[in-house]
Amino acid sequence: MAFFQNLCKLFLYAGVEKEEYQKLLPSIHEENRVLLKIFSWLGAVLFFLLAIASVLSGGFATENTTTYLVCGVGMLILLVCCWRVLPKHPACVTLLVHLFEMLLFGFGIYISLLHADKVAVSAVAFLLVSPLLFYDRPIRLSALIVGTVTIFCAIVSRRKDPSVAETDIWNMITFGLVAIATTAFIMSIKIRSLVQSRQIEYLSQTDLLTGAKNRNHYESRLHLYPEMCKSNLVCVYADVNGLHETNNSRGHQAGDRMLREVAAALQRCFGSEHTYRVGGDEFIAFRTDAQADVLTADVARLKKELENRGYHVSFGITVREKAQEKMNMHEIVNEAEQSMFDDKRNFYRQTGKDRRSRERVRSAEE
Repeated sequence: MAFFQNLCKLFLYAGVEKEEYQKLLPSIHEENRVLLKIFSWLGAVLFFLLAIASVLSGGFATENTTTYLVCGVGMLILLVCCWRVLPKHPACVTLLVHLFEMLLFGFGIYISLLHADKVAVSAVAFLLVSPLLFYDRPIRLSALIVGTVTIFCAIVSRRKDPSVAETDIWNMITFGLVAIATTAFIMSIKIRSLVQSRQIEYLSQTDLLTGAKNRNHYESRLHLYPEMCKSNLVCVYADVNGLHETNNSRGHQAGDRMLREVAAALQRCFGSEHTYRVGGDEFIAFRTDAQADVLTADVARLKKELENRGYHVSFGITVREKAQEKMNMHEIVNEAEQSMFDDKRNFYRQTGKDRRSRERVRSAEE
């Protein structure tokens, strides 16, 4: 029973769990988009070179010229779709990948029919190689292989000499089974490698305590934000008040829970991709093209939500309009930090708590 369950998981989701595969879909689409652009470009160049060579050969292989041109144009269409369609509809990459593979399969079948007196070679080669070029579920690739083998056998049995057709049919069935097994095995390796890459990327970018992006990722992405906005850029600097006292009075587990809940609230408000933990109790979040009244209301609601949970967070906000000159991101962040210190000073003035933190604010102002 376990063997069949593992076999089903292998063919359905390349050996990983369904939920894990679903999480990988954006990465799979992106990998396939890049690969499709490369292979479509190479395919177009190759087919057009073959068409030119067939014309210049003075009779050699001239019967293939039209086929080469049709396949070359097909590759160009796929290449254009990579640039025009996929940025807006990334999930369509799976359809384009299947069209690419079917184009190669169709080319191999057609070439084998042009040489009816010879055993098919190109069809078998494409059958073995094409499914391995991209990332996909083995069950879909297996269905594509079975369909190709079925169509090939049906055509060859009618169009070729019986002695040659019999050899072609047995070759295609045999190598079709090999292709299915090889595709499932290789796809499992590729998907698992993608899972490991994703895990490594997550660990390198994420603060493991809170789930927010870490300081290393913050430093690497800071210079990108001026290009992300069209009208303005908002930087929000947040500092959790009383973390030291919570750790001393209620234990570090309570302090960790406070940081996690504050981070979760910030991520809900500003998005997980734009919320960073840059210090022990300090967070920075960004929002692009924000309306001032909406931003103010969101921050006020966030602050109230955290207060209702017993957490007090000081916020500093900087809104910078996008102008022709280059934004100084360090200056924007520093302004938000100073604004946060003003809010923090007001909090401790009103509550009279935490002498150590008041001294920290005072030293920062000096």
